[in-house]
Amino acid sequence: MKRVIQELERLCVLHEHLLTLSERKTEALKKNEIKELSEILTKEQKYVQAIEQTEEARIEATKECLGKADTTISTCISEAEGSDKTALEQLFERMSQLVTRLKDVNHLNKQLTIQSLQFITLTLDMLLPKEGNANYGKPQEPSQSRGSSRLSLFDSKA
Repeated sequence: MKRVIQELERLCVLHEHLLTLSERKTEALKKNEIKELSEILTKEQKYVQAIEQTEEARIEATKECLGKADTTISTCISEAEGSDKTALEQLFERMSQLVTRLKDVNHLNKQLTIQSLQFITLTLDMLLPKEGNANYGKPQEPSQSRGSSRLSLFDSKA
């Protein structure tokens, strides 16, 4: 059970660091700091990889501890006794709060990113309008007669 507790503690620490990065990302998005945002994204990828590896280690630890292939933290809590049970319950609660907070911050970051992209699209549309007819009439066809390069306002053959 000690190894499971250690892996859960590592997971909590990694999630706390990831949450801090996500909160920094929110500020970078608000201030439009692209360079800092890029650095944060790189760091986030490293934390996500570390979390995946630690989660695999936690799964292995629970398998070894309980002897079952399909075990969860809740199963570990129900099987544990004494101080191990208390520690697992506290870690489970801490992890749940971290994941919920991380989910909320990431949702906010997603909304900020969408708004930034909408603003960029609007700005580009204003700066580079689509080519179209300036008037509402039928588009002019190219002149058939090659001899007359001058446009006439009325037809004199009537």
